[in-house]
Formats: sequence, C-alpha cells, structure tokens
Amino acid sequence: MIDEEQLAAEAFTATMRDGVLWVEWLAGMSVGEADAIALVERADVISRNVCPPMLVELNGMVTLSRTALRRFAGDLNIAAMAIVGPTAVDRALAAFFAEVHDPPYPTRYFRHRANALPWLTGCPHAP
Repeated sequence: MIDEEQLAAEAFTATMRDGVLWVEWLAGMSVGEADAIALVERADVISRNVCPPMLVELNGMVTLSRTALRRFAGDLNIAAMAIVGPTAVDRALAAFFAEVHDPPYPTRYFRHRANALPWLTGCPHAP
C-alpha cells in the first residue's frame, strides 16, 4: 500500500533549469495540501541558498485546494511564479491564486511557457 506522502511526491516533477525552478504537475491532477507540502519541501532542497523564479506547468490540473494555495502563497521561497496552462480552468486557478491568496512574490498567468520564460528571467525578480 502506498502512503499519502509518497503519492504527493509523485504528483509533480521539479528541476532547476538555467536558474529557473520548473514544476510540472502530472496531467489532470487534483492538488491537495499533501501535494503542496511535498512541493515546498522539494523546492527548498533543489534551490537551497537561492530564491529562484518558478515556472509551473499545470498540465490540465482539475482542482487546487484552499490549503494547498495557502501553502504555495506562504511557504515557497521563490522570486516570482509564472503559471502556465492553455485552458480556461488553468486561467481561473491562476487568477484565484493571485487575487485571493495574494502571494508575496509576483505571479502571472501565461498560456505558453515560451511567453513565461522571458518574464521570469527579466528584472526585477530574476536571480
């Protein structure tokens, strides 16, 4: 039997690429607090001693719990977040996160990562 923490750790991939912390959620995820905690912990390990910008690919994410959104807004040590996804649901999740949870870092929605990367690596929030 797989425990909830192990499932959360497998819900996404997180890697550092050219100074940007890339997060890719598995397709069609419903993200809860355990997933958020796993991401915050992984980000802390990957980007120890730096505060990188983060690119998040939602990949058809279905839902994000309020507790997960609070964790992302309060616990991530990042300079900025670009949320990428082509659907209306992606746009709604990104808008809800930015407006309701008011993260302390700049947050912006993009339909494509090609548009997100120049914003993330530009001033003033670039590493």
